[in-house]
Amino acid sequence: MSTKEKWALFAEEMKEAVASNNGDKRAALANKIVKYISDSIEQRDLASIFLPKEFIPVGTTAEYALPGKLKAYWHEPGSYAPRTAMTQKVFTVPTWMISANPEYEISQLESGRYGSAQDQIKAAREAILGAINARIWTTLTGSISASDANYFTSTSTFNKSSLDNAINYVEDQYGEAKAIVGRRNLLYKILDWGTTGSVDTGIFSDSLKDQVFKTGKIQSYRGIPIVALPQWRDGYGKLTISQDEVLVVGTDVGKYVVNQELRSKDAIDVDTLIWNIHLYMKMGAAVFFPERMAKITVT
Repeated sequence: MSTKEKWALFAEEMKEAVASNNGDKRAALANKIVKYISDSIEQRDLASIFLPKEFIPVGTTAEYALPGKLKAYWHEPGSYAPRTAMTQKVFTVPTWMISANPEYEISQLESGRYGSAQDQIKAAREAILGAINARIWTTLTGSISASDANYFTSTSTFNKSSLDNAINYVEDQYGEAKAIVGRRNLLYKILDWGTTGSVDTGIFSDSLKDQVFKTGKIQSYRGIPIVALPQWRDGYGKLTISQDEVLVVGTDVGKYVVNQELRSKDAIDVDTLIWNIHLYMKMGAAVFFPERMAKITVT
């Protein structure tokens, strides 16, 4: 069965479940929706790219004890060996509930006035995924201030020297940069660095230039994956992904926890004949080591 046929069959199931007022059929339908959206989030959520992800039981507080750094000392044989107190810092990862709760007038849903079932499910997926990615982005960027050593600026436009300095900082201090993250329209300025006027600067390999020519996208810089984010607006229309910031993210900077996987509840209001399906999950993120990242702000 083709994907188109599967969606057509699902649309019929959706109409039948709502029209029959059968709670079991609606529950089965909701489970399919949850499965589709959950799989999409697993593949496309921003945090899982560079934050270790953990699932914790419902009702559990996400606490992590981070040991101090063990020190080694030179000393004469038989002399006192200095001790290192492995003091632990305890971090609690805050968790938040994210919900999408669409409602549909039954008669309009049955007649297809809301568009296809595929359109509606994709809308729910993009709303939840966008909200999660925006929360992760805010958590990461907010952990570095202008007075920190890992804060860099780029005057007027995003330039090569600022990105190189940020990468050099992360790799010099902590060994590996895992990703370069920022708004798509900002990161794609990297494409302009390949030429000065009509002269090739030589900073991009032939294979990378061929990739850009074929796809119109750049996927890495200095061997580091580029994660280009689209803009996302919250439920009130506010822009949530800053347009003038880029992050170079190192290893194990924090944690991403899922306290409650995506679930659903649905109901039909017998007075208004409106069906709503409430999709919700509980997740959280925290940065433990902001010094393992670098932030660039275009001023």
